[in-house]
Amino acid sequence: MFRLDSRGSAARLCTLVGAIAALALASCDGQIGSDAGTDDPRDIVGPEARNVSLGPAVGRRLTREELFNSIEVVLGVDLERGAYDLPRDARVPEGFRNSAQDLLLSPARVAAYDAIAEDAVARADVPSFVGRYASCTDMNAGCYESFVEGMGLLLLRHPVADAERPLFLRLFTIAQEEGEDFEAGAALVMRAMLQSPRFLYRLESQSGSNAGERREIDSYELATRLSFLVWNAAPDEELLGLAAAGTLADEVDAQVERLLADSRARRALRQYVEQWLYLDAIPDSFALGSDMKEETYRLFERLVWDEDADMMELFNSKQTELSGELASFYGLLPLESGFATYDLTEVSERVGFLTNASVMAARTINPASSMIDRGLFVLNDLFCMGVAPPDTPELQAAISENAVPETSGLSQRERFATQSENDLCRSCHGMFDPLGLAFEQYGAAGQYITEDEFGNALPGGGSVDLGDVQVDYSNVAEFAAALSESETIAQCVAKKSLQHAYGRKLGNADNGLLADVYASFSAGGRTYRSLIRAIASHPELRIVEVAP
Repeated sequence: MFRLDSRGSAARLCTLVGAIAALALASCDGQIGSDAGTDDPRDIVGPEARNVSLGPAVGRRLTREELFNSIEVVLGVDLERGAYDLPRDARVPEGFRNSAQDLLLSPARVAAYDAIAEDAVARADVPSFVGRYASCTDMNAGCYESFVEGMGLLLLRHPVADAERPLFLRLFTIAQEEGEDFEAGAALVMRAMLQSPRFLYRLESQSGSNAGERREIDSYELATRLSFLVWNAAPDEELLGLAAAGTLADEVDAQVERLLADSRARRALRQYVEQWLYLDAIPDSFALGSDMKEETYRLFERLVWDEDADMMELFNSKQTELSGELASFYGLLPLESGFATYDLTEVSERVGFLTNASVMAARTINPASSMIDRGLFVLNDLFCMGVAPPDTPELQAAISENAVPETSGLSQRERFATQSENDLCRSCHGMFDPLGLAFEQYGAAGQYITEDEFGNALPGGGSVDLGDVQVDYSNVAEFAAALSESETIAQCVAKKSLQHAYGRKLGNADNGLLADVYASFSAGGRTYRSLIRAIASHPELRIVEVAP
């Protein structure tokens, strides 16, 4: 449709995109970090540099998932997500990839964003957008401005700033000088907007003279917070239209229900589950990896969307969907080659999501210490409890002195029991080892086993005394049943969703917020929908705090 191959026009586009970026970043009062980027699913970064105590974190760059989701929402284009050299977002300890420290652009991201914007606009129905937002298509300033204002609201999620407007309008002039028509100029504007920090970041006004000042967010910021909460994506035209009309604040409940009913909410849930359960640690090349993850996604989708069930039922479900190959891996008779529903009532070793092969494989960082990896997962991500890393000289010395080598021929249960005879080691191992013992009958890939490579019998039983769970269990089903009755874990489920929604770790200042959200979650039957409604309706979702 248009020629952006000429070096002159390409260079001018880059210059204008850079100018737009500089203006947008300057308006943020520096409330954005830096980003080195990482491709390692297990890369973990330290505590966040910005430690707000109220409201969702501001100035966050869109994650890879949020970026592609947003392009699909605003342009109707579903790009191939693995086709670009876009680094994976880092993960905060016991958190998510949308709250990573240091979120500025790296050179790799800049290059990827340019390629993504070019492909997105090339595949978008530009004539349709021109018809929707341009009052006319003559090559004159009046027609240009109409398109910039309309398209800008959709892509930038806020009316175009006065300082940005001339730069976007200049792109039409570039197209005209290249002998192109109005649609070519419109395409250039769209490409520039897709690379503007107003699109790539979730920016909110930080106006205020004193750190800690509070203000209620405007209607456009509310539209953005709601859409990212439910869809993990930018707001659509309906949300932005209500924001522009000034009526969104009165229609939040109805809009949340509309967003929840859309298939994009299902996509967002999958992306949340992928991070919460560390399923993104399973490489694409892992045998049956995609089928394993699909089983877990389908379990959540059935209980969340089809049955609107108490989320604690995720621990006890004896129904699952498996591919024929994964059924064989589980030792079951395949029903068909594609995914089919299996009744696991008589299969004692499979219950709920905890025994999904995906969860087992994702938390096998080292097969020789899978008991610890899985126990820490339950402690950190289901109980929302933690232990300090063993990085003090005393702990390092104790580990070195008491570690039992993998070649000892002992089972993991025996090796770590011996190691925990040391008081320093026992202080931490005493918390997570009993949680990991429940999974000793599962190999590195989640296969059911009754003995290890040394021929040691693996009983799979244990005893837990943690939080409000005090139970002796003989198998994983009894362990899962005990966890499903824990209010501590139900509170953690709410806390994890709230942490993801707010894009930051929660602290003591958030205890009231968490208590309110949990109360609403419980009153709503502890369903996923009730949890999203509770977060969306809480007053703090409408507050922004000026950062220090």
